[in-house]
Amino acid sequence: MKLRFVLVMVCALLALTPTALAASGGSAGDGYGGNAGDVQQEVNQGALPASAAKGSLPFTGLDLALLVVGGVALLIVGAGLRRAANRPS
Repeated sequence: MKLRFVLVMVCALLALTPTALAASGGSAGDGYGGNAGDVQQEVNQGALPASAAKGSLPFTGLDLALLVVGGVALLIVGAGLRRAANRPS
């Protein structure tokens, strides 16, 4: 019974230690605190308004032709594997 109590206390201590360390603060407040909201406002003021856009979606770097080719290749491989699995040996 005493061993079980000690085990429960150790588990509780291990579970609560990261919480206590996180709540104690640290360098994150120094690095991320301060005038971040002011900087964000300056960045937003320099951005183009939505009405100034050309009316098309921005290029995100995703090549749809590559995705289609990859999908077709996967379908062909899947069909070939299914056909090979159904072949009598």
